[in-house]
Amino acid sequence: MYPVVSSQTQSPSYRIWIGAVRVIPFLILLLASGFVAAQSVVTQTIPSEPITDWSHPAFWESYDGQPVELGWEFADEEVRLVRPRGRSGSLLSPPLSSNFELSFEWKINQKSNSGLKYRVRQFDRNWLGLEYQIIHEDKLSTSKGSTASIYDLVAPIPEKPLKPSGQWNRSRIVAIGNRIEHHLNGTLTAVTTTTGVPWDVMIAKSKFWGLKGFGQPGDKDRVMLTDHGGKASFRNFKFVAHTAPQEQATQNLAPQLGNAMRNSWADQTSIVLWTRTTARKEMVTDGPRFITLTNKENSKYSKLRDSEKLNALQLPEGAKLSEMFGASPGAPGEVRLTYFPPKQRNRAISTPWVKTFAKNDFTAQWKLEKLKPGREYAVVIEAKPIGEEQPTAVIRGSFRTAPASNKQDDLKFCVTTCHDFPRRDDGANGHKIYPSMTEIAPDFVVHAGDIEYYDKPNPWAFTEELMRFKWQRIFSLPSNREFYKNHTTYFIKDDHDTLDDDCSAGDVYGSVSFERGLQIFNEEQFPSNPVRYQTVHWGKDVQIWILEGRDFRSPNSMPDGPEKSILGVEQNAWLKETLSESKATFKLIFSPTPIVGPDRNNKKDNHANEIFAHEGQELREEFAKHEGLIVFCGDRHWQYASVDEETGVWEFGCGPGSEKHQFGWKKGDKRPVHRFLRVDGGFLSGEVKYGKRDSPKLTLQHRSVTGEVVSEFEFPVTKD
Repeated sequence: MYPVVSSQTQSPSYRIWIGAVRVIPFLILLLASGFVAAQSVVTQTIPSEPITDWSHPAFWESYDGQPVELGWEFADEEVRLVRPRGRSGSLLSPPLSSNFELSFEWKINQKSNSGLKYRVRQFDRNWLGLEYQIIHEDKLSTSKGSTASIYDLVAPIPEKPLKPSGQWNRSRIVAIGNRIEHHLNGTLTAVTTTTGVPWDVMIAKSKFWGLKGFGQPGDKDRVMLTDHGGKASFRNFKFVAHTAPQEQATQNLAPQLGNAMRNSWADQTSIVLWTRTTARKEMVTDGPRFITLTNKENSKYSKLRDSEKLNALQLPEGAKLSEMFGASPGAPGEVRLTYFPPKQRNRAISTPWVKTFAKNDFTAQWKLEKLKPGREYAVVIEAKPIGEEQPTAVIRGSFRTAPASNKQDDLKFCVTTCHDFPRRDDGANGHKIYPSMTEIAPDFVVHAGDIEYYDKPNPWAFTEELMRFKWQRIFSLPSNREFYKNHTTYFIKDDHDTLDDDCSAGDVYGSVSFERGLQIFNEEQFPSNPVRYQTVHWGKDVQIWILEGRDFRSPNSMPDGPEKSILGVEQNAWLKETLSESKATFKLIFSPTPIVGPDRNNKKDNHANEIFAHEGQELREEFAKHEGLIVFCGDRHWQYASVDEETGVWEFGCGPGSEKHQFGWKKGDKRPVHRFLRVDGGFLSGEVKYGKRDSPKLTLQHRSVTGEVVSEFEFPVTKD
């Protein structure tokens, strides 16, 4: 007679099954004898000892709750998969110790695929765990999916002593603490440790990415015999539980990747990715604060040129910039990038290791080419000390390429502007808009400029060191960092993230020239591209234009007229030519500054006011020639939708990315050109959907920082 599981250790399904086996014959006997009254209650004492015989069906339950005998036979002290049903037919053990040694014998048929999983627990309703892979091999394989591998994580040694299909092999698994060993016929074939950066790298490149605690010792973990559609047999299970050892905490050694990664310049087949090696995993949160200078002091000190003196002005006595609150100081290292479609990990491509240095703020960039249109890619970046072997940091992110220009796919995008660290609205997390935009799941995002503000306090960025500090700090914020490492983005720069307010060629702010400000943004702190403007088809019906508003502009002081320009001669000619060639239903122009407006009278750096009026009028007249054209702009600290009274051109201002950053327009001052006005923080979202007869509709929505819709417009506009 087999022992049964006690009520303290057995799952409900085991108790019900065993109880039913014993109670049902007794009930039948009583019913046949006429002795059971309507009110009678039949009870059964549940024995106190658990089942320990792995070859008995009562030890197991099926993945989908069906009787285990549907696919498996239990005879001759063997467990045989004879009627494969796919994953639903896999067997689950009772909860077992996560620290153990397990030996067993197995054999499989030709062209069969099976395995034994352990430390199995539920992740989002799926039972997953480490796997001792068992698969038929015509010739010995050393892939991460071959026999005796730690599946998808560690390949077996080339000399593994595998017996052919139909013959019994003996395997042993050692899982004690964070050490994992796989043995085959007496030989150690694969080993790993489930903590530390090397483990994190393996997980980042595997199908198990995102499963918190995967592979590490847990509570009430299980063992699984897998049904992958092939016949297999198991026998002679020997399970020995161990006490969990004391594990030492791992240290975060430099270099780290505290600014994660970001991307830009995506099209159908290429993208540019950026990262930076840091001394810390997270920003400094316990450092001193900057000395606050007034606007008057800013005006005074911005005329000084001595970097050393300017750096010292805002630091408390004895403090270093690398120690200040929000600091994410750099550190030298080597970085490597690996990318692949998430479901095609076998197609992963890794770049060579490249070194990072102080001269370019420890940044590195890669241009990936020959990508597939409309494809999602996973990206893994590793960092290690120069000349060392073991990585000290790893991150995983993703991006999406633009779909082919003849594809009719639904599309989502978001637009934001106007960020800085002091006026963030979600404390230590960063900005509220990032979780909100993540819920929308945009295919791409446009950050339309003023990503940071050099010319605002705490600190005023009078020097290159302070400018770099501000970039390091804002992209150390967890929500901001997490969002940009996972979304295709087009970054546009504006005045405040180039030098200072309304800046143009020849200007100087502190010790930094306008030309150096361009270089820091274009070549160091953001993904680089030789040409700073771009047009991309996002499917058949959507084409976007990303405009550059600082590199080519005339000085603000130049008299207005045909020669004065924000876009410059080449960009202007390119814009007109590509617009005339476009057959897209929706032509979306993304500009760092307003082209329609209205804007405040005192502003002097955009096409919506008098100082660039000539080029502004030319652009609006050109835009009016193209059906389906809509302008989106950053720069303004209020949300609006407006229509130019003369040309009928639509423009949408997305509004500032923080509810602490709205100003500059009087609430309620709604002009005739306005179709919507809201002086508050938020962002803009757009969605293209195909209805009947494949006719696309574009819906634009202004949203609050938490994602609530506050306006809605649909294009093409329905005429009354």
